[in-house]
Amino acid sequence: MNLAVGNLEFPCDIIKKLKMKVNTNNLNIEFISGHIIKFEKTNLTIRDPHKNIVSNSKYTLIALQYEKDNKIYISHSNIIVSFTKFTKILNTMSKV
Repeated sequence: MNLAVGNLEFPCDIIKKLKMKVNTNNLNIEFISGHIIKFEKTNLTIRDPHKNIVSNSKYTLIALQYEKDNKIYISHSNIIVSFTKFTKILNTMSKV
């Protein structure tokens, strides 16, 4: 079975909002674009979400975000948070 993998562009507005609302002095934020995987000769596709990897001197947080969705999945806690709550979490991380 053949696969076709395409890149999804990370939403620029999310990056701009995070940089405006989050104090990034003590944080390293990496934005990784997601992928769309299509199985040829079928109608099946898989969406690999965008990844926000945020780290400071003590902690690393990996958050998954699907395209055009205001909800962010934090995998190590198995919770879904809003964008506003996510910015609060990042601002708390920057103070540590």
